[in-house]
Amino acid sequence: MRSPLAIARERLSARIFLSFGFLFLVVVLFFSGVYLYDRWQLAREAFMREGTSLARVLAFNARVGIVTHNTGFIKGALDGVTSYEGVVSAGVYSPEGKPILEERGALGSGSPTFPLPPDVNGALKMSPGPIRFETAKTVEFWAPIILEAGSFSEEELYFGASSQDIRERTIGFGRVIFDKGSVTNAFRFLVANSILIALAAIVLWGILAYVIGRKITCPLDRLTDGVRALRDGDFRKVDVVSSDEVGRLALAFNGMVAALEQREAERSRAQEAISALNNELEQRVIGRTAELEKATREMESFNYSVSHDLRAPLVRLKGFCLALEEDFSDKLDSAGRFYLERIMSTCDQMGRVVAAIMSLTQVSRGELCREKVNLSPMVERIIAELRESEPQRRVTVIIEPGVQVDADPRLVSVVLDNLVGNAWKFTGGKPEGLIEFGAVASVEGAFFILDNGAGFDMAYAERLFRPFERLHGHDEFPGTGVGLALVKRIVDRHGGYVRIDSGEGKGTMVVCSFRPLGMD
Repeated sequence: MRSPLAIARERLSARIFLSFGFLFLVVVLFFSGVYLYDRWQLAREAFMREGTSLARVLAFNARVGIVTHNTGFIKGALDGVTSYEGVVSAGVYSPEGKPILEERGALGSGSPTFPLPPDVNGALKMSPGPIRFETAKTVEFWAPIILEAGSFSEEELYFGASSQDIRERTIGFGRVIFDKGSVTNAFRFLVANSILIALAAIVLWGILAYVIGRKITCPLDRLTDGVRALRDGDFRKVDVVSSDEVGRLALAFNGMVAALEQREAERSRAQEAISALNNELEQRVIGRTAELEKATREMESFNYSVSHDLRAPLVRLKGFCLALEEDFSDKLDSAGRFYLERIMSTCDQMGRVVAAIMSLTQVSRGELCREKVNLSPMVERIIAELRESEPQRRVTVIIEPGVQVDADPRLVSVVLDNLVGNAWKFTGGKPEGLIEFGAVASVEGAFFILDNGAGFDMAYAERLFRPFERLHGHDEFPGTGVGLALVKRIVDRHGGYVRIDSGEGKGTMVVCSFRPLGMD
């Protein structure tokens, strides 16, 4: 079963009910306590006044009996006192505090004689007027019995005479013992009635608090239902049943619903327009893509056909040149042999250009098959082949083992052939060449190739990735100008990047990755 506090955390009406109920309970308890305390004090004061008055009445009525030593008068005075409700015992005593005659009241019948308080004699001698002694269950009231009024009236004597005159005329004392239970029972009855009245008031206040809470929370519940409906896309307004703060909140909510409904309608129209535009653009893109793919295929076919068609005449031309050199070399003078060598050199260069064009066409074809590739053995193989082709070169090569990338092995081989070949080629002018290959420590999947070669001006860096663009003369460093363009195209197919940092005469550093920049 859920506790009231758990329910109050979820429902405002429960919090209002509990808050008002607790506040009213505190107020009721406080004022009830104040009222009961005041009534108790008044009842106690009335009880004390009644006891004192009764003791004085006993002392006045018993005076004649003491003077005449007539116990009948004394007994009559005692009977009149003991007939009062709450009187346990009454007695008449000598000035020394010795009992003359005692009578039991209705509450004191069957009980033993009540002993005198231990300090009664001293108190009676010191006090000129009525005194009392209080125990846990009873209260004793003592009043002096005066011989005669003298020059004072009896009223003045008992209620306003001097202390000395009273002491001189005191011939005894009247003692009346009251049971505290009489006043306590009356007070208990008052407490019980007060509790019943307080409980009735709390119940009525609880009903009123519940009604007030529902008055407040019912419009809020309607607002809550409206918010939930709005969350689910139902632009439903709530009923406004008052003009107070909650009513104004409901009006503001209805205004918000109307504005949101209008915006939703505008958004729907805009979405429809955007969807129509997207469909149109998609159709355009599809058409343009198809045209571009067709043009690309035609261009690739054209490049391949041109390259293939150019290769056969070049091969025949070089064959004729070799036959001419072999059969007619003795008939050619120095100028003829020079021209023949230039023709053969040009054929070789043209063959390399044709091969480069075919390579550019081939890297764009075929499916990309990614797998883990260890680059270090590939670089070692390429360096070994280059050393074998130029054994006279003095080049220090540093290769970091275990450099791996996730890429197509066939295309990775082409990239390394070009990058390592460029490093080897451009360090040709150095007496002591240096080539270093390794992984970029701070970027996963990236590697670098560093050399101390000729370098170049970074202002022309963008030209390096264009086909057939060269920053050095063919006589200085031979080549086709396709190598870096080929590297860029392969890296782009993998979604990676290639960066170059260089300076004239300071060497070059190439950083390459087959992964997008944001993934490194």
